[in-house]
Amino acid sequence: MHSIPLALFLLSFSVVSALAAPTDCSKGAVPARPLKGSINGAPFVLGSVTRDRNTTRDQGGVTFDVYQIYLTGKDGTILDVTAITPKGKLPDGRTFVSDIHGDGPEAGPGSHEIQGWAINNKGKSVEINFFEVNDASLQIAFGKRVGNALPAQIHFCVPSKKAELSGGFTMPLK
Repeated sequence: MHSIPLALFLLSFSVVSALAAPTDCSKGAVPARPLKGSINGAPFVLGSVTRDRNTTRDQGGVTFDVYQIYLTGKDGTILDVTAITPKGKLPDGRTFVSDIHGDGPEAGPGSHEIQGWAINNKGKSVEINFFEVNDASLQIAFGKRVGNALPAQIHFCVPSKKAELSGGFTMPLK
């Protein structure tokens, strides 16, 4: 007689677990360590950081400075993240987020601070873009610039693609 209620309990537990909210990496503290993690289940170890320099974009009648950052792993995998600020407003000391719904603060009318991201490794046939998944989230916390470098921390995750990166890096400014 007790086996049916137990079976219903176990079934309801598994349904609730399956419906649990995905991990939201746009919230909480970023681990204080060098950037590392995994993409598509494979280890990611940061090899280099680059960015497009002196790039601006006009959207909705506002000019934005574009911070397109390329975090390249030692295996050639690249996480490309684009953040924007109103022209002349530095990202220093600020945290930019994109939650699991792709929402975050606006840099200007209709223009989110995080414009998008992509993961690519042509040699491994990996290509994942922000518009293809519904469980991605990220935060980038910029520190204060020192000379021609801007320290930052990132927490990025896409559970459906077995991707999570977290930790610190330094972005070159020149």
